Amino acid sequence: MNAKATVVLFFNDWKVYPTGVNAGGGESASMALARAIAQRGYRVIACANLPQGECTHNGIEFWNFGAKYALHEIEKRLRDIGPYHALCATLVHPLLLLRDHKLCLSRIVINHAPSPHASGLEPATAMELVDYMLCVSEAQRSIILNNDIDSAKIAVVKNGFDPEVFSYAGPAGRDWNQLVYIGRIEPPKGVHVLVQAFSELKREFPELKLSIFGDESYWPQFSSQKHELMRNMPGLVFRGKVPQRELSEQLRSAGLLVFPSISFETAGLAVVEAQASGCPTIAFGVGGVPEYLVDGVLGRVVYDRTPEALRDGIASLLRDRQRLVEMSRAAETAGRTRPWSVVAEEVMSYAERVGQSVREGRDDAMPLSLRRIRDFQAASMRDVLGAHEQITHTEVLSDCDIDKAISDLHSGAWPHLVRGIRLESSGATEQALVSYQEAARRSTHDDWQAFFRLTLLHAERSELPQASRYAKEVLSRAPEFPFRKDLERLVALTEGV
Repeated sequence: MNAKATVVLFFNDWKVYPTGVNAGGGESASMALARAIAQRGYRVIACANLPQGECTHNGIEFWNFGAKYALHEIEKRLRDIGPYHALCATLVHPLLLLRDHKLCLSRIVINHAPSPHASGLEPATAMELVDYMLCVSEAQRSIILNNDIDSAKIAVVKNGFDPEVFSYAGPAGRDWNQLVYIGRIEPPKGVHVLVQAFSELKREFPELKLSIFGDESYWPQFSSQKHELMRNMPGLVFRGKVPQRELSEQLRSAGLLVFPSISFETAGLAVVEAQASGCPTIAFGVGGVPEYLVDGVLGRVVYDRTPEALRDGIASLLRDRQRLVEMSRAAETAGRTRPWSVVAEEVMSYAERVGQSVREGRDDAMPLSLRRIRDFQAASMRDVLGAHEQITHTEVLSDCDIDKAISDLHSGAWPHLVRGIRLESSGATEQALVSYQEAARRSTHDDWQAFFRLTLLHAERSELPQASRYAKEVLSRAPEFPFRKDLERLVALTEGV
């Protein structure tokens, strides 16, 4: 029996084809990560919208939540698999259902989206659901941190490449007149900018060719013009979606990958795969792309996002054939430093870090919200406050279970705090005060929770001197308290009376 916990990876709600061709870099990255985790000896279940139905492929079990994103059906099946880690690609919605799953050891979102609002939730709300959010670039992490998010829960784990698919090929035999584009056909990807630049480049480089690979369904207005464009620009070919192995063949023979995205890119998987294949790359410097493209060594970054700047950047490389040869040679080492096996190791180190804290003398059956209250030092203060709200529901912990915990003389402050929160939510404020005071009496020197609840309750009752006294205690015990300014105003108000 496998001693490791199962890994459940949730794709977003786009269509996924385990044995076919996928539309975007996020799907390809998630597929590669799942395969690398399975190769590390984990049982891996990938949950996705599977038009071709469920299957097992490359050691991964694919479970179908369908086009209706029926996560509740997946949630029922997860109850029978034992301890597991939940990894979500961009969308946090699965964690809404798994928030208090007793056997879920860790909850991690791997964010491939440029916006921190990609899940339709405020970033602070999304962060309440996760143990870690892993970004794929520092640029993406900076955007999320600008939303006043706890930095301790945000880390960067960059994308990798599959060495079994994208093997290295040097400069010998490359067609230096062949440009390649890989990506969805849509306005933010800048394919129209590339086509315009290509039309102008043909004047100086009449033998130049451009092959465009990608899903054309995202921009039908542009795709409908492709036949006219190909007639007017000899050498331009739209190739549609193709398997990754065909892309790898193109990257082993092309002279230059062009990545012309004009909007924020978290990473740019094609850039990683091109460099691993020995194909020099030119790209606009948007988002995390400059972190992936080794500028001047394996390619060139252009920061002026115009057809003219792209044209001039490509032309300067085409005029310097020896420079392209050197870039291709350098990629054999500099471009192949990060296979997906390394990425999988880093991702699972975060998952196991959380899981280990559950296993080490802690009750695996205790829901996450309760663990955050009991082990408040290991969670952000915002997460702990969020757990206070969740604990009002009896399905998280029954009143009978609270009574049992209170009867344990070694249980400490947390069951009395939980009892107080439960009583306060039901309107029994006098009884809640008694429970909070007992929790405060039992609190360790750095436990601020009962004192914060006492502050709130006395303030609601307009008992400002008592509220101020407890607010001072919170400020003393938790110098980085997120609502420190509010508590300071409360204290100043009463001291001025």
